[in-house]
Parts: sequence; C-alpha cells; structure tokens
Amino acid sequence: MRDRLARYAPYVALLGAALIAVALGARLVVGAREIWHEAVGAGGLALLAAAALLRPDAVRRALTGRQARYGGNAAVMSVAMVGILVLVNYIGARYPQRWDVTEEQQYTLSEQTLQILASLQEPVSIKAFFTPAHYSRGQAEDMLKEYAVRSNMVTYEVIDPESQRRLTIDYQIARDGTIVMERGERREVTFGVQEQDLTGALLKVSRDNVHGVYFVTGHQERDIENAEGIGYDMIRQVLESENYNVGTVNLATGEPLPADLRVLVIAGPQVELQPGEIERIEEYIAGGGRVLALVEAGQADPFAGLLEQYGVRLADNVIIDPQQAFFGDLVTPLVSQFAYHQITKDLTGLSTIFPTVRAVEPVEPAPEGWAVTLLAQSSASAWAETAYVAEQVAQDPEEASGPLGLMAAIEPQGEPEGRGRLVVVGDTDFATNEVLAAVRGIANIDLFMNAIGWLAEEDELISIRPKEYQMRSVVLTSPQSRAVVYGSIIFLPLSVLLAGGLVWWRRR
Repeated sequence: MRDRLARYAPYVALLGAALIAVALGARLVVGAREIWHEAVGAGGLALLAAAALLRPDAVRRALTGRQARYGGNAAVMSVAMVGILVLVNYIGARYPQRWDVTEEQQYTLSEQTLQILASLQEPVSIKAFFTPAHYSRGQAEDMLKEYAVRSNMVTYEVIDPESQRRLTIDYQIARDGTIVMERGERREVTFGVQEQDLTGALLKVSRDNVHGVYFVTGHQERDIENAEGIGYDMIRQVLESENYNVGTVNLATGEPLPADLRVLVIAGPQVELQPGEIERIEEYIAGGGRVLALVEAGQADPFAGLLEQYGVRLADNVIIDPQQAFFGDLVTPLVSQFAYHQITKDLTGLSTIFPTVRAVEPVEPAPEGWAVTLLAQSSASAWAETAYVAEQVAQDPEEASGPLGLMAAIEPQGEPEGRGRLVVVGDTDFATNEVLAAVRGIANIDLFMNAIGWLAEEDELISIRPKEYQMRSVVLTSPQSRAVVYGSIIFLPLSVLLAGGLVWWRRR
C-alpha cells in the first residue's frame, strides 16, 4: 500500500509547494494577514511533510548525494550574497545618500525650500488624501518624503479617503488629491504636488505674521491686476504664494498707510509724484520704511531728485551693451555677474535681463549715513545712450562708458535703527508678465523677490525659488511605435528563448 502511495509523492510535494506559493502571493497582494492565508500555507506544509514520509529514501539521497553537495555550495553562496545585501542595506539606512539624475533636478529641493525647512521652530504635520488610483499620488509621496528627510520637524502620511472615511470627514476633504498641513491650530490646504505649491503652503502654515507689500498707484504705474504682457499679475501671484499680503495704496489721498505695510513698491510711475507724496515717502523711510523703486528708461525722473539724498540718481539715458546683448538686442543687457550682497549671493551661475534699462548712478560725494551697493552692472563695452534711435546707435564722446549700474541696494550706515532700506532699479520691464513668461531659465523673478525679501528682512526667502516642473513626453510616429512594441514584446523575449535553446543544444 505504501509503495503504491509513494508513486504519488512527487505530485503531493508539487501541490504542497503550489499551496505555499498561493498563500504567500495572496498575503503580498492583499497587504494584510488573513486566516485563510495561514490555513492554505499550513496545508501546503502538511503536504510537503507527507511527501517526505512517503519517500524518505529520496529525501535522504537529496540531502547526502552529489547534487546535495553542489546544492550546499550554492546555498552557502546564496546566504553569503544575502548577507552582503543585508549589510549594504544596513549601511545605506544608517548613512543615506540620494542622487537626483533628472535633467531639471525635479527631486532636488530648491535653496529657498531648504532654508524654510531649516527655519521651522515647531513640528508640521502633513496629511495627503490620495486614492490609490490618483495620477499624482506617486509624485506627492516622492516630494513629501524629500521634505521629511530634510527636516525632522516635518512628518507626513498618505491617506486613502475612501478607506478612512472618518478622517476624511473630520478634515472636510471634498476633493481627491488634497494636502493638509498643520502646525498647532493653524491649517493650510493645497491641491498642488509640485515644490512651489508645497513650499508655499508650508510657508503660510509656519508663519504667524503676514507682511504687506503695497504698490503705489495714481501715476500710471504697472498694474498688479493686469494679466496682459505689460502687467505685474505674475509678480502679485508669486508674492501671495510666499505669504505676503499684496495691495495698492494711493499716497495722494492722505489716508494713513496700511498697518501691515512692510515694503512700498513704486513700479514705473509715468507721471511725476506730487511734493506731498514725496514728503510722505521721505517720512516713511525716515521711520524705518522700505522702498523698492523701479523707473523705466525714456522718461524724466518721477521722484524729483528724491533718491539723490539716499546716494543714487536716475540718469536720463538708455544702456547699450553690444557685448552682453540678449540674443542681439542691444538695449537688453544680459547680466550674469552680480555684486556680493544678501540679495544676489545665491544667483551665481544664473542670468537676468533688463530690457530698455537706464543707468543707476551713485552720487558723488556719497551722502553721509548711507551705503550704496551696485547689485547689477553692464559690461565694460556698454555705454549710456542719451539720444537713442533704433538701429542708429553709436557712442558719442560725451556719453558715459561701462560698466554702468542697473540696480542698487541702499542701506543706512552707523546707526541703522529707525532708518529704512531702498532698492532702486533702472527698469520695470524685467518683471512684467511678458518677460517672466516668455524667457525661461532667467533669474528675474528670483532677483525681484530677493529684493523684496531683503527689504522685508525675510532672510529665509532670499534664495533661488522652486522651478516649475516641465512635463516631457516622447512623440513617436506609427513606424516608431510599432518598432517599440514589436521589439519589447516579441524580439527581446524571442532572443532570450533562442539563446537558451542554443546553450541547451550545445550542452547536449
């Protein structure tokens, strides 16, 4: 009877191994332990034991024969390899290293994000509500993991809103792909998964005070609500994303300045300011106020000499720079070298452009108590054209030669308490929607926002901002698509089969 049953031992062993494989596979797929997994696995082990009892001689030969010795050597090598892998994994866990090999460094956090993470004083909890099928779940997990790796103040968890309904209701989640950041009682919600979205939300939830940036109106300045090419709508959006309260103010009304005013921006007035407005600006600076003044070339100084008392004057000219002309445009200098200053220290290796810019000249002798730093200058081959006519440019002997100042930072010397700061730029076009949207890869937005950050004394915001991720796709023709499909589905597997067949034939 036993001899008759022994003939079925191989089939019993095969069935037992199959049951164990099914139990393990189901456990991995389901992701949770269930009673039937254990029952099926136990049944498989019982069948293997039964097969061994039916054919003990076969088991003995397998353990003591030549194949066993070869198998033992293979087992030792396998155990050694597993040990090496475990050791490498342990070292990697203790001393983690990460490399971003994407062209745009999309998994490398920007300097601004790193500075904000380093400045966190309280823990920030992030809850990302994503269903498993959401198209951005993987990208969100990658980005949030990077934030948590960079700061022990950040923790995150990814929650399936369908399986955790109570938590979804508590957080009033109505949209798949919602990310909630919490610090104490403060809460901020974002639906974006790119770095600029996450950093903006982190900045808002981590700060208690919101500073105001107000743009002067009433003189045909750049409009922060204008989404057309000449407007400053993009600047307004970036300011708001960095947790500034953005608004407008008319100095001629005589109304008190906003209580949260931190930086006053005068962006390209076309009409000269009234004496009363000039006086209000002087009083504001004397009381510790901060001013960003931008004036376009081709018009008279709208400040009526206001800036000279702080150490700079706006020259009535247009800078021509043949050596650093942006794509051959002589009136658009490309600047890639900057003075070492808090505003520009992180712009090394980057470039900015200034379309139709006028010279910003230091006053000689410099007024007592103020220090002027020329942040950006033209090349030495540039000159200040005083009678610019398109396509008819030539330097006259009396016209100043480069390098010429394009942008200046002004701060008090000696006892700075109670006195303000200024940044003066001889151009307004460099921050318009048209320039910021059309020319990628330039640092104009970083330069503008760093100036705001320096004026507002927001040191963690003076850096390089997150770049927008560019979706890249491969467009294939029909023949190319067929080549990819046939090559991966037919050619490669067939090549492996043929190679295996040749090896088997030669060994025979």
